Amino acid sequence: MKIAFYFGSLNRGGSETLVCDVLRHWRDLPFEAVCIYRNEGNMSDDFHATGAPMVHIPRRGNWLTYLLDMCKVLRNEGVDILHAQTSLNAMTAVLCSWLTGVKAVTTFHGFGFEKAPRWKKRMVGGGNKKLLFVSEYMRNRYLKAGVGTQEDKCAVVYNGIDMSKFGPVRAPKPAGERVEMCMVGSFGLVRDQYFVCRFLKRVHEAGIPFHFTFIGGARKGEEKALEACRTFCHDNGLDDCVTFAGVRHDVPELLKEMDLFVYASRCDTFGIAVAEAVATGMPVMVNDWDVMREVTAEGKWAWLYPSGNVDALFDLYTQFIQHPDTFVDKAIEHAHAVREAYSIEKHVETLNSIYRSILK
Repeated sequence: MKIAFYFGSLNRGGSETLVCDVLRHWRDLPFEAVCIYRNEGNMSDDFHATGAPMVHIPRRGNWLTYLLDMCKVLRNEGVDILHAQTSLNAMTAVLCSWLTGVKAVTTFHGFGFEKAPRWKKRMVGGGNKKLLFVSEYMRNRYLKAGVGTQEDKCAVVYNGIDMSKFGPVRAPKPAGERVEMCMVGSFGLVRDQYFVCRFLKRVHEAGIPFHFTFIGGARKGEEKALEACRTFCHDNGLDDCVTFAGVRHDVPELLKEMDLFVYASRCDTFGIAVAEAVATGMPVMVNDWDVMREVTAEGKWAWLYPSGNVDALFDLYTQFIQHPDTFVDKAIEHAHAVREAYSIEKHVETLNSIYRSILK
C-alpha cells in the first residue's frame, strides 16, 4: 500500500508540520509513503531532511498539462491513495482519481470550503473515498454546510505531534524575577494576538515584570494584523517587554525557555500550537473557543478563559503569579495526557486503519 501526501506548496503551516513529522518516521510507517508537491516553500529543507521520497511536479503551461503530469507520476510511483491536504488540491486529487483509478482522500485543516459553490462540494464530497477533519467541531460544521453528506465518509483524525522533538516532559524552571511568556502562530484572521497585546498592557500597568515573545510571521495579505500589534505595543510602552520574533525554525527549543503559554483564537480548527505547548509541560492559558475546549478535553489539559475577556485572563494570570507551583504540577500532568492523546504514532495508526478500509 503506497500513500502519496499531496501539497500545493511546502510553506510552513499546520498541515505541512504534521506531514513532515509523519515523514520523519517514513521508514517505520505501516505503509509506503511519498510526498508530491507543486511549489517549493520555507519548509522545503525540513521535508527533504526527512529522507522520505519527494516528487516535485511544477506547473508548466496550463492546468491540464499539470494534471496529466500528476497522473503520470501517480502511475509510475504505483500510488494507491492520493491524500490531499487542502480543498484546492482535493479537486485535483479527484480528477486524478477519475483518470487513474487511484483513490482520493482529503484532509480539511481549515475553514473556507464550506462556502464553496454547490458543484464543488458535490465534486469533492463524491470523488473522495474519505473526507478527514482535524476536530469534531470542524466535521460537524462541514456536514451542516453540505460538504460530504454521507456521515460514514467523514472521519475525525486528530493531528499528531512528534513528541521526540520536545524531549522528555521538562522539570519546572526556577522562578525568576520576570515571567517569560509566549504565543506561537501566524498573524491574521485565525488568531487574536491583538487581544493578547491588550492583556499585556494590563499586566504592565499592574507593575508585574514579564517578557512576552510572539513567534510567527504575518500571513500573506494579512500583514495589517502584525502591524496593528506592533503599533499598540509601541504606543503603550511595551517595546522593552514584548518581542516579535517572526517565523522561527527552533520553536521546540524556544518553548523550553518559557514559563507560560498564552493563546487567543478566533477560528482555529485544531490548535496544534496549543497542543505542542501543553506537551512541553508548561502551563497553557487559552480562550474557550469550541475547538480549544475539544482539544483540551473541556479544559482538563489547560486553563480556559472566556473569549475576549481581558479581565478574566488577567485574573487567571494573577492566580498563576501567586501559586506557580500549583500550575506547574498540573501542567506536567496535562503534558503526559496530551502526549498520549496526540502522539504521531496514534495519528499514523488512525490513518493506516482508514487507508486499509478504503482499499479493502
